[in-house]
Amino acid sequence: MRARLHLIILLAFFSLTAFAHSVVEHEGYYEVEHTWEFNKKNCSISLNISKHLYSYFRNEREHLAYRYQFQDGELPPNYFSFMLSEHDRPVMYALAEEFSRNAFTELDRINLALSFVQSLPYAYDADSKGADEYVRYPIETLVDGCGDCEDKVALLTALLYEMEVDFILLVLPEHMAIGVHCDEVEAERYLLFNDKRYYYLETTMPSWAIGQIPEDYLASTIEVVPVDDTPSLLMKGVQFESKPTNVNEKADCTLQLDLHNLGPGRVTNVWLHVRIVEKGMPNRMLAEEYFPLNTLQEGELRTETLWLKSLIKENCVLEVELSGEEVSPQSYELGLSYSRTRGN
Repeated sequence: MRARLHLIILLAFFSLTAFAHSVVEHEGYYEVEHTWEFNKKNCSISLNISKHLYSYFRNEREHLAYRYQFQDGELPPNYFSFMLSEHDRPVMYALAEEFSRNAFTELDRINLALSFVQSLPYAYDADSKGADEYVRYPIETLVDGCGDCEDKVALLTALLYEMEVDFILLVLPEHMAIGVHCDEVEAERYLLFNDKRYYYLETTMPSWAIGQIPEDYLASTIEVVPVDDTPSLLMKGVQFESKPTNVNEKADCTLQLDLHNLGPGRVTNVWLHVRIVEKGMPNRMLAEEYFPLNTLQEGELRTETLWLKSLIKENCVLEVELSGEEVSPQSYELGLSYSRTRGN
């Protein structure tokens, strides 16, 4: 999906903040117009967003409930798969490019992107979506033209990532913000992380400058979440069965499991390393196979069925290791016995 996008900065000055957001529905796409004030200049963007793309994210509610709900005030480890989805990268890249093209320094670029996100009205989920918790994907926030702290942080995260800005997520009690590292910032308050100064960005309302922290959060505990664009690949639903045979003969074995790529991005060079080991002194390898698998696209849930031959003894273990390009290996272990693995 290619996004037609342009950004115009008018050099006229205004005594009042100019804000407007409109969405015109066309066949196949939404035409989004947004106007806001930055440094007393009237800024306007116009972009077309595919209806198919918007619907794709609207229909991801089941994944959202699993992946992105806060748990005891903490983010799940794969939260960036929600913020940095490859499906909205063309739109976010085009928008980030326009911000960069209309700013002379890194600080100007950050401030322009921040002012855009701040200008989107704050909306409680209960009021705008009729739900206690509804986390918008960045594309949804662009079309809806509003959001709460999580939604607006997600949108700014997607933009800063495309602008190659050094930033982190900041998780506070019932609130989210962003910390940005920029040598041009001269604010007094900062958070030291990995020997670098990160300055607080408040996305909820206009006029919050870089480094300004709302009074309600000055004494709050802040959890730092570094940016992680590594795909999250899950292995689950492992089932093993072997057909009846003599205990001293190799059995035809079937291994079935589910692989789920939560993103962000696709996972390539996927391998399953399967071993059946008889435990003892020493352990004895009964079977070992390497299975190359096809690339898993972002969001893809796939069931894999694999076949191998192995002896099955009373005291043996199935060991499965999943690996892929730039993902952390996962291991699974299942105790087997001759009697327990008999299929019909």
